[in-house]
Amino acid sequence: MTSTEVPPRASSNRRIIPPSVDGLLALLAGIIVSDPLIETIYYWPTFVGALLVMSFCNHVLVTIATGGSVGKLLTGLRTVRTSDLEKPAIGQATHRWLWGFLYIAYIPIMVLTGTDIDHLDIAGLRIVRRVDVRRAKG
Repeated sequence: MTSTEVPPRASSNRRIIPPSVDGLLALLAGIIVSDPLIETIYYWPTFVGALLVMSFCNHVLVTIATGGSVGKLLTGLRTVRTSDLEKPAIGQATHRWLWGFLYIAYIPIMVLTGTDIDHLDIAGLRIVRRVDVRRAKG
């Protein structure tokens, strides 16, 4: 399969909601798991740990099992390998998840300097509409 057969990226309008849904899930996991410890020194480490575990499970494990995080699945998007349009491998999904943290940290620098970086096809993965994947696979 050549790169010309890879479906186009999902529009930026469609890619707005999934990070919000996924972030909310991670925050809720952190709050729920750490709530019994709210009066202790262990609250924040537990909160952050639960948030990261939920984020990893959603962005890596759910993505390799179903082709997208919960937010992407709800909005009809999928994360596919640009090489063959299949679900990501664990290494690719982990790479994309880790890149997300770097990208989030880089956002203030981009705003202040007026620069941008292409982060959409990181690790050989692309976010596309589910219907476009079906059409491409025939």
